[in-house]
Amino acid sequence: MTNDHTTTGPARLTGLSGEAAAVSSQLSSFAFSSDRMDTARNIAVWREAVATLFDVDDLAQGEPGPFRADVRSYAMGPVLIGLSRASGQRFRRTAETVARSGVDHIILQLYLKGGFDGVAGLRPTRVRAGDICLFDLAQTLETRAVAFENVTLVVPRPLLGDHLLRVEDLHGLVLPGSSVIARLLAGHLSALLESAPRMSLHECQSVVEGTVSLLAACLRNEIESSDVEPGATAGPSLIRIRQYIESQLATEELSANSVAAHFGMSRASLYRLFAPAGGIADYIRSRRLHRAFFDLANSGGRGPRISEVARRWRLGTDAHFTRSFKAAYGITPRAAREAALLGLQRGTDGASNATISRWMREIAPPRAAD
Repeated sequence: MTNDHTTTGPARLTGLSGEAAAVSSQLSSFAFSSDRMDTARNIAVWREAVATLFDVDDLAQGEPGPFRADVRSYAMGPVLIGLSRASGQRFRRTAETVARSGVDHIILQLYLKGGFDGVAGLRPTRVRAGDICLFDLAQTLETRAVAFENVTLVVPRPLLGDHLLRVEDLHGLVLPGSSVIARLLAGHLSALLESAPRMSLHECQSVVEGTVSLLAACLRNEIESSDVEPGATAGPSLIRIRQYIESQLATEELSANSVAAHFGMSRASLYRLFAPAGGIADYIRSRRLHRAFFDLANSGGRGPRISEVARRWRLGTDAHFTRSFKAAYGITPRAAREAALLGLQRGTDGASNATISRWMREIAPPRAAD
């Protein structure tokens, strides 16, 4: 056990009760308990643990006792799972937070106790015990939670993007605890968390594949049935088209005409498929801006110039790129890079080297060569 009363590694885990339990596991683990540290240290460790996800404040505001937070987490190969208990607080993820963290994942949270009210992007969000909510970490949010206990699953975007047509539409989605889908997923998440201490890395690969497939099957109808024409999502064609577009984002030739020609379909059919996303031109532009954003967020102090990022992703002149970027994210490319540099400096100083923050960055899959 370390001096700060956090626990890492596969051999011994600190339970949320504060008792040390000998557990054999090949999965990396991290845990801390409020019972084993004073309030000031508990707050500091909590902030470090969630720094890549959220900015937090108003800790235990209006509550009778001091702030308390307990965490138990596991790195399951390409995904992370953890159980958290904490006092009430405000959670925020601004465009600057997104740039500073440099992670592009989807998180799914099962609320066992408590809940929150807030907004995810422009979507009002209300969660109570038993509900499941999802957030896209490439987008903004602000919520205010009462004292809670939840299970959080972190999934890199590409794992779901291979199965779902519009992963970004998951942001702020709430599955009511009374629904069959929520109960099914809640049971699976609880079983994952319970099994993680005894799971081998070999078992983990199959478990993660099955978990992602289950999530995609349960979530697909929630985000794709309302505004896609019948038959549009019945086959993998639209997913293949989006994968092709993703692979061609850096090419000058990418256009509605080139996509239609590649798949041997009419432009009218292509436009109908992408109508729910605002049209294929808007979709291509938004994906290029997304890639540019994370180029800036992950470039550190040695990355390409902003003008080079604009050219790489075919986003026009510097002035046009800046206008488009600010319209999409609410900050300029320069501000995004400055926020990313701030995150890099904090990591160098040790403030962002918490185990969970490091895991969050490590599970990001390498990007295909441009």
